[in-house]
Amino acid sequence: MITKNDGASKEFIFLLGAGASVDAGMPMVNQLTEKLRKRLPHIPDINGISRPEFSQVFDAIEAQDSSVTGNYERLFEWIKLFLDVQKEPFSRIVEVKLDRSITEAMGALAFVIGGEIAKLLESCQSKSSYLAKLADFIPAQGRLKIFSLNYDCCIEDACESAGIELTTGFELDSKTWNPSLFWREAKGINLYKLHGSIRWHGVRDENRPTEQFQHRLELMELKSGQSLPSHFNMRQKPELVLGPGNKLQPDDPFLTLFYEFHRAARQAQLCILMGYSYGDPHINLLLDQVLDSGGSLIDVNPGTPSGRYMSDCRYHHLRLGAKSALVHGRLRSELVRLSI
Repeated sequence: MITKNDGASKEFIFLLGAGASVDAGMPMVNQLTEKLRKRLPHIPDINGISRPEFSQVFDAIEAQDSSVTGNYERLFEWIKLFLDVQKEPFSRIVEVKLDRSITEAMGALAFVIGGEIAKLLESCQSKSSYLAKLADFIPAQGRLKIFSLNYDCCIEDACESAGIELTTGFELDSKTWNPSLFWREAKGINLYKLHGSIRWHGVRDENRPTEQFQHRLELMELKSGQSLPSHFNMRQKPELVLGPGNKLQPDDPFLTLFYEFHRAARQAQLCILMGYSYGDPHINLLLDQVLDSGGSLIDVNPGTPSGRYMSDCRYHHLRLGAKSALVHGRLRSELVRLSI
């Protein structure tokens, strides 16, 4: 919360996209896509068998849509489309002109590609200390709300190293989801990971009666190398919301996380964007809502301003990366300049 000279104050929230983690050493979407493509021939299927056909899947789709080269999410969209049209009743009227071996490989790839993306992100050597400077914006009373679309854990690691209190909605001891952690009054940061995390894994307690735990896994937040008691069976693929299509999920924690973003966008007088590329329609609608409610947007992005909001006087573009904006105080100076 920034206090103005007249004693008034402005409540604000942060929204972080992939660009916010670039200075920490995390890849942009096009770089992650390139890494993923090189890995495709070596990725094992759910039976542990490497499938060279996975590369053929990429090549076949790229031949029709070159945009997949720079955005792996387009690959997901194509795979989903191909898998859907092979089902009844679509298969009666839609002909897929691909070798059967490639379409079969698509089904196998869909099960494991999320886990491979998580491995690629975990393998990055991140230097994320600059993100601890987000704590400079914690209000005098209450908690700073940061909404993130990133799967990586750069913010968590930066705040832990700096001794900054932060919650993602998961208990530290039990590792289980508890959204009431967001409603505490203690000074700190609420981090809402709208699209999941490489540390979120579904687990099943084999000691629990089947009728109490039959159809879905319980989600836990686990750091790399953390183990569970032997009676827990952990799903290796982390819980990530992938794809450029509809990313709204009907279950928790995603339902609660998006609701919190919806509520915060309605109340915020300012939303600070960092490294967001406006690629998610459901997020864009809530940013529209901030402006429609009389709030402002500050777009921290080294690229060009967003054409979506260029005509709005309450949209402000700060042509800097996240690290420069935070470490050198440029973001705070921009808030003062705008009297926000």
